[in-house]
Amino acid sequence: MSQTVFQIEHLKKYYEINLGLFKKPKIIKAVDDISFDVRKGEILSLVGESGCGKSTTAKLILKIEDPTDGAILFEGKNIMEFSAKELAEYRTKVQIIFQDPYSSLNPRWKVGKIIGEPLVLNSDMTPEQIKERVLYLMDRVGMRPEWYDRYPHQFSGGQRQRIGIARALALKPEVIICDEPVSALDVSIQAQVLNLLLDLQEEFDLTYIFISHDLSVVNHISDRIVVMYYGHIVEMKSAEELFNNPEHEYTRKLLSAIPVIKAAS
Repeated sequence: MSQTVFQIEHLKKYYEINLGLFKKPKIIKAVDDISFDVRKGEILSLVGESGCGKSTTAKLILKIEDPTDGAILFEGKNIMEFSAKELAEYRTKVQIIFQDPYSSLNPRWKVGKIIGEPLVLNSDMTPEQIKERVLYLMDRVGMRPEWYDRYPHQFSGGQRQRIGIARALALKPEVIICDEPVSALDVSIQAQVLNLLLDLQEEFDLTYIFISHDLSVVNHISDRIVVMYYGHIVEMKSAEELFNNPEHEYTRKLLSAIPVIKAAS
């Protein structure tokens, strides 16, 4: 049986919206009592339309935000009970690739600094060792060494996302959360980035939590798929089982929205 990396237990995240004087605050249940596990070496996809709670779940796992209730266990330990030292170590083991390769990179920094900054902050490596590591990572994500001193604006969207992927790999993480990593890219580039992520997963023994609103994107890369709807999990199955036998009406609607290419008559 595969080792469990994460156990998400009855996780909730509620937001209180102040509607003004003399009015009762409105409670938004972004994540409402969800439970699932993530197994070592798998790609678990969280799928649903915008506002369903999947990105909020990612923020809770990354401890960018704290849950209203519930527990997030990483390798058997509740991350809410981590000491400062344990939390710092946790954040080297769990990294994120952001949705927008345009806004997630500092436009004033060159590629070498962007990828190397996690190593500057979290390691005792010398500048020479950091540069060597950065060049190695650039090579692994398909970037040329002469691009080391270029700025983000000099690259295409797909190339910028490769920079973000290299940065996420810098600290040798165990888990990478991929938050809609191809949704801002042209369709022609999406497959290239997805194939790169698959190659890197095998090479570096990674576990992915892959977030998407599009079932067609996760179809061929997911081991299991969690379908979210208004803060709830409505279906959770292996990718093959979910596509062949969707049970929930919302899942069937998501599947029906996948474009079908018909041959010209």
